[in-house]
Amino acid sequence: MVKTKRIALAQLTSCWGCDQALIDLHLKLLDVLPSLDIVYWPAVVDYKLQDLETLSKHSIHIGLVEGSCRTEEDIHLLKVMRDKSKTLVAWGSCSVYGGIQGLANQWDLNELLDRKFLKVETITDGRIPKENVPGFTESIIPNTDIVDFDLVLPGCPPTSENTLDALSALLNNKPYDLPDKTVCDQCPMEREEKHIKQFRRTHEGRIDPTKCLLDQGYLCLGFATIGLCGAQCPSKATPCKGCFGPPPSVVDHGAKIISALGAISDMPVEKLEASFPDPIGSFYFTDYASSYLSKIRRNMKQAE
Repeated sequence: MVKTKRIALAQLTSCWGCDQALIDLHLKLLDVLPSLDIVYWPAVVDYKLQDLETLSKHSIHIGLVEGSCRTEEDIHLLKVMRDKSKTLVAWGSCSVYGGIQGLANQWDLNELLDRKFLKVETITDGRIPKENVPGFTESIIPNTDIVDFDLVLPGCPPTSENTLDALSALLNNKPYDLPDKTVCDQCPMEREEKHIKQFRRTHEGRIDPTKCLLDQGYLCLGFATIGLCGAQCPSKATPCKGCFGPPPSVVDHGAKIISALGAISDMPVEKLEASFPDPIGSFYFTDYASSYLSKIRRNMKQAE
């Protein structure tokens, strides 16, 4: 019988989709809830930061952190969770890699603030807020570069079953290892040897729902994305965007994608380049903040 364990679930800058995925377990929640003593979960119960701060060091058995650090308050909460938790889990691609908001690392903070609060088309009386708001970080750094984590569970969001499996393993003191397989390994589509002569947007042409989307010239990133989702998108004739990030053996997701596309594309370099006017957004959907490119830019900025 599993002993009751204290758990805390913290939300940094994010959409809170990871929490929704957990709640979407519905009746399967009964498999784990009796073994959990929830001591902090502001998404569901009106806990305050002080409630977490007053807990003893390592008094939380399992801490789950979702979201990335876009504010100084996020960094503080992350460090408090590390201090209070025996086992800390980076929950979701925002926490593991920096998330979609990490794409903002392509610009300086002042440029982002200027665009968001002063120049965006819907602004009528622009001003940058200064009072009663936490300070913004200069860029988004993956949580895993700020504190140590004991387990990472990527996904945007992780499937409900992913979270259940991870929690069950932790409750039973068993390891939870990420698979070194890809979405393509889970995809039922028929595949052929690839000689792609043209890339198309998903609204162009007619997708054959039985054949590999990449073979048909649609950018499907299943070949470079970790197989945790059950190929939910490509099995429904929707290209994989790579939201779960790369398998453990791949260090830089986008670099792997670019290398593979160069090998399977049968077209001039200029045409291949023109096919992707937004390569960062196309190849680093949720993990640009953890990429070589983002780290190089951050190091150059710090050296100025």
